[in-house]
Amino acid sequence: MVKIFAHRGYKKKYPENSMRAFKKAIEFGADGIELDVHLTADHHIVVIHDETLSRTTNLSGSISKMTLSEIHRAKIKTGRLKYEKVPLLSQVLDLVHDTKLELNIEIKGQTDGVLESLLVDLLNHYSMNERIIISSFYLNSVQLIKQLNPHLETAYLYSRYVDLPWNLKADYLFDGIHTNTFYISRNFADRIAGEGLKVRMYTVNRADDIKYWLNSTVDAIITDDVELAIKAKKFI
Repeated sequence: MVKIFAHRGYKKKYPENSMRAFKKAIEFGADGIELDVHLTADHHIVVIHDETLSRTTNLSGSISKMTLSEIHRAKIKTGRLKYEKVPLLSQVLDLVHDTKLELNIEIKGQTDGVLESLLVDLLNHYSMNERIIISSFYLNSVQLIKQLNPHLETAYLYSRYVDLPWNLKADYLFDGIHTNTFYISRNFADRIAGEGLKVRMYTVNRADDIKYWLNSTVDAIITDDVELAIKAKKFI
């Protein structure tokens, strides 16, 4: 059965990459959560998509040049909801640790291996490697994670068409492909899976597309609309 991953939490209704969005994804029955991580100037792993605070909070500034204390002065833009701080990855790990949810951690920041090393060290404290997937557009990050901990599942993430992506597996050691839904068909997904790789699709939001991929052999869809996907899955 195809799993449903909440893209940056339940992004359609709640502020992306916020603890509220993650809690609501769990509440409405997601099988997993997808989120993004960057490294602060004082080496804390925070959950935020962009390199800066500007789009999603009330402050500005580059994540990599700010301390955690400085970042925690920012308020996530929430409309009329109670404001939240940019969460630490450890907060999300605490949230999902005692559940059955899978967690897809996308490495955004490039730190010459510092983020990857700290991430593996952090995950070692949680004993939930079987429910963790580390993905990135940066193949060197994917490769390094696997070198640091061969037991962690990794995935090559891309947003364009890539011909024969499985040919990169031997060099970069990934276990799966996370691809934009616009550049793949069920037949091509089956071919990727035939090479021993898991396939997850993003960002699958339209009802017809959700049904299309739920009736496939992919491992998971990544969606902003958790409730729509959960309802569709009941009829598969």
